[in-house]
Amino acid sequence: MPLFLFEVLRRTGRAILAVAVLSIINPARVFAVEDLPGIVIEAANLEGAPVAAAETGSAVSVVTGEQLRQRQIRNVGEALRSLPGVHVNRTGAFGGLTQIRVRGAESNHVLVLIDGVEANATTDGEFDFSDITTDHIERIEVLRGPQSGLYGSSALAGVINIITRKGAGGLAIGGKFEGGSFETAAANVFISGGNEKAHAAFTLSRNRTSGFNISPEGNEDDGSEFSAIGFKGGVEIFKGLTVNGVFRYSNKDGERDDQPTGVGAIGTLQPSVDRLSTFGSKIWLGGLNAKLILLDGLWEQQAKISGNTTIRSDTAVDPVFGTSFSRNDSLQRKYSYLSTLHLDGKQRGLGSHHVTGLVERKIEEFTPVTDDGVTRRRERDALAAEYRGAFFNTLFVNATVRHDDNDTLEDFTTYRVAASLQLPAVNARLHGSAGTGVRFPDMFQQFGQIPSFGFVPNPDLEPEESFGWDAGIEATFGGGAAIIDLTYFDQNLENAIIVQFAPVFTSLNLPGESTRRGVEVAGRIRLSENLDLSGAYTYLLAARADGTTEVRRPKHAGRLDLNYRFARGRGNFNLGLGYNGAMNDVALRNAVAGGFASFEAVTVVLDDYLLATVAASYEVRPGVSLYGRVENLLDEDYQEVFGFETAGLAAYGGLRFRYGSDGNEDGLK
Repeated sequence: MPLFLFEVLRRTGRAILAVAVLSIINPARVFAVEDLPGIVIEAANLEGAPVAAAETGSAVSVVTGEQLRQRQIRNVGEALRSLPGVHVNRTGAFGGLTQIRVRGAESNHVLVLIDGVEANATTDGEFDFSDITTDHIERIEVLRGPQSGLYGSSALAGVINIITRKGAGGLAIGGKFEGGSFETAAANVFISGGNEKAHAAFTLSRNRTSGFNISPEGNEDDGSEFSAIGFKGGVEIFKGLTVNGVFRYSNKDGERDDQPTGVGAIGTLQPSVDRLSTFGSKIWLGGLNAKLILLDGLWEQQAKISGNTTIRSDTAVDPVFGTSFSRNDSLQRKYSYLSTLHLDGKQRGLGSHHVTGLVERKIEEFTPVTDDGVTRRRERDALAAEYRGAFFNTLFVNATVRHDDNDTLEDFTTYRVAASLQLPAVNARLHGSAGTGVRFPDMFQQFGQIPSFGFVPNPDLEPEESFGWDAGIEATFGGGAAIIDLTYFDQNLENAIIVQFAPVFTSLNLPGESTRRGVEVAGRIRLSENLDLSGAYTYLLAARADGTTEVRRPKHAGRLDLNYRFARGRGNFNLGLGYNGAMNDVALRNAVAGGFASFEAVTVVLDDYLLATVAASYEVRPGVSLYGRVENLLDEDYQEVFGFETAGLAAYGGLRFRYGSDGNEDGLK
């Protein structure tokens, strides 16, 4: 373990010790974290039932809607930078491809749920996090470690569960307007309302920016536009039967630059160059959930249907090869039935027990529209069973097993176990989990064809598979004024799927075993009634089967946030510092092959960087707030992907308003 990590732990320990001593000397000056609203997790069980984070054995982090507003974070990718075990890479501009890697895994090893609907595209198994803003998000849950026992394919390294806010109280109308650097303009509005019998929320968002030049050369700016509409509602048909539905549509268009091949002197690296190329995406997400509760809550049944249609297009403008257009459509449909028995024996000292069974059918389609226009289709049936138990309000356990039956791939069985043990005598909690993960080849790898580039699909690919475990301790000091969580994790990867360029352009499985292991630290301290300090740090060792370091995974990454509330809660000030350590990446270098100009892939090192953001807001009158922030305060010059520039110092400001709220921050809950 590096000296840097020891220094971080030493300084954190000293701060917590100081709070603990203060609580003994002068208890009146300690302000308990437990006074804050309790954090619950929905993604950690098959049922989707809210469970206290302290009762969850898996390593989990939550970003709340309040934190998003305090930090004035605009998109989900930026929100995830603050979490342990999570690394973010964006290709240049604001609308550029944004990938999330959890614990050193690939970006398509993470399952993304938006209000319970799978958002990963079937084409490549990924979700582009530039396709969602933080407008009207209630919270973001991140489960780290293999979760395929719960969710099957794509949850090999974790799950990101995004939950939007639902209508609450009387009719409320509100929104915000924002402007700033790079000719950025953003607006969103909502109308919502609800009670115990019915609730509904309708949201509309629009963002545009002229952007900046993502190429190190030239002066052509790369802008983007994004819009989204959303609906979330539910109704109680009769006592015990409720129906809930969600719908979301987003549309993104952007400009991009390209990495040329074979241009420049032999031996030189190739960064991106100015191009008039463009890209776009359209995503439809929707779902219905009918829940029936019988026998005074003893038996609960759920019937679900959900769908995801993702359309991605690209127009490449090249001075040599001309203009080309491509479009790929992906579709996913899922039908499931869950049945849960709730056995509550708390009054007899037997604890509570929950047993859930799941039957699921999933249909995936992929259509390369500009290739041959033929739709590829595959189907999967799944059975899963889960047990959740609580003993003496101290030990909480969870065990899940799942079997996936595929029509075009081999079948697969995965499992997951997790436990959380409360130790009130020492103000601590032990938590740990272990399980297996799987990711089936995506539709493009299995069926895709690009004749113009000579790509050959590989129907014989084996699923990527993994085993991982983690163990940690969460300690509380000063009556809850300080909490720190330390977790060690270890996970492998077998049958890794890569792209091979020669002698055949195709996908194949790599032999051997890749490894990912490290330490995650997260903590928060309430320094006073109005002042909070929170932070996270990740130490990661991610290596391929040949021992080389994986690209775009920094060994060191961390964040600190200082938040101050003033004017009796009407004002808020936040200072955020995010550190990303040096990391490897892949670059193209000009070369000669067979007497002809060619290129070769080489490893380069991207420098570390520190990003500072300040944000402040003030409620000038009830329901009306002014806010502003400065991003990249230190004007760092850095790259997250080789050859693609990032934004420098930038400032933004706006107005947030609401009318008719029931006391919630914006009329949503």
